[in-house]
Amino acid sequence: MRLLPIIIASTALALGACDTTYDFDQTTVGEDDNNTGTARSKTSSQFVRGLFADVLGRSPERYDFVVTANGQPGFNLPIDEETFLVSTLDGMGDPAPLRALIVKGIVESEAVQLPAKASVADPRAFIRDQFRRLLGREPNAYELSAFVNQWTTDPAVGPKAIVRALAGTREYQSK
Repeated sequence: MRLLPIIIASTALALGACDTTYDFDQTTVGEDDNNTGTARSKTSSQFVRGLFADVLGRSPERYDFVVTANGQPGFNLPIDEETFLVSTLDGMGDPAPLRALIVKGIVESEAVQLPAKASVADPRAFIRDQFRRLLGREPNAYELSAFVNQWTTDPAVGPKAIVRALAGTREYQSK
């Protein structure tokens, strides 16, 4: 029973070390505007269609990918962007990591029409616009400060990084 005296001594020291207590007013977190529902993630189809509309400005498309050999068409491979991505996401036990990769792939694609970092005159306004466009709300003071700080201190953070960060959030994926 050597363990019992050690536990008693540790408890006595811990109780003696805490001589200041604080009282805080009660607050409710996560409830505003009488919205008491739990946020639910978008379905895979909602996520894909929304991401294409928000980032690419278009719906997922269907088209034929033509494979050629020696300048002659070999065969057609039908592509359905939505069906391919949705069936892949639905086949995952937890699609969140794959959703992040899809966001990255779409935001980094050549089809995205975002300005170059150097051409953005007011980063605060750009960031606010992206919050409104992607999340449907204004950024709070902390969010705006953090995003602007990263924009100004990290040369790699520009319009694509901002859009990727916001579209990859749980908030975006549940609105």
